[in-house]
Amino acid sequence: DITESDRSWITSDGPRVFISYHDAGNSTLIHVQRSDDDGVTWHRVGDPIVGQGGVTGQSTFNNDQGKIVADPVTHNVYDIYAAGEVGILKAKTTDFDHIYVSRSTDGGMTWTAVLVFHAATPVGLNNVFPALAVDPTNGAVHAAWSDGHTVSYSTSSDQGVTWSPAVVVNVAPASTALFPWLAAHDGVVDLVYYGTTASSKDDPTAVWNVYVAQAKNGGAFQQSRVSNTPNHEGVICTAGTGCARGIRNLLDLFQVALDPRSDKAAVIYTDDTIDQTSSGAPRPQVVLAQQN
Repeated sequence: DITESDRSWITSDGPRVFISYHDAGNSTLIHVQRSDDDGVTWHRVGDPIVGQGGVTGQSTFNNDQGKIVADPVTHNVYDIYAAGEVGILKAKTTDFDHIYVSRSTDGGMTWTAVLVFHAATPVGLNNVFPALAVDPTNGAVHAAWSDGHTVSYSTSSDQGVTWSPAVVVNVAPASTALFPWLAAHDGVVDLVYYGTTASSKDDPTAVWNVYVAQAKNGGAFQQSRVSNTPNHEGVICTAGTGCARGIRNLLDLFQVALDPRSDKAAVIYTDDTIDQTSSGAPRPQVVLAQQN
């Protein structure tokens, strides 16, 4: 696709590869390209936001999509996005206070969207991207998002048809939490986020650490700290290119993965407290933390 595009994500199911992205030039619709030969050739399949009546009205021109995910066992494909309200055009004019997950059972050709969560009051649920993971051992689908203060979680045990009531995951000292990411395997769910004791992500005195919350076999999440020292001090901006210089140092996301042999976690994140430039500005570094 040589038109304007943004926020591309990739997933695979054997030799079949999917890339999702925003049509940033015309509508901010989410498009999906599929390759059936390990990326040698590509063709466009269906859009995750299509023909949903009210859902389309809430999502077509104002959404912030997370990662597309393929299940290697069921071969379903899922796409998560935060969406705004009916009649509001273009992303920056509204709060994205809905979380949707679209599912395709035919290789991305057609999609069905399901509302996972709707905030009781208008609030942005894209701080930054909503997160999605599939457990390949049982087909469970897991979703997480942040409203700029709390990280919430919902799960589906029927391949994305219905979703559990959302629960807040982060607890003190991670009183404010951003940038959720998920991994799931063999009934273990690891959810990571940046957390601070401050009451706002915009607090210039906030001290941030990397946290992981783990749940096993549908149990409650248990939170622990990944980093021995803080990875950021000050404001964390979630406005993308609208951020001022120096407050987008942690980029827009970080990730966790689970070793399928041991179910131990590996977390890769950004730390801007380790080094400085010659002018004294923070020099962000990429850090890998592995569970013992």
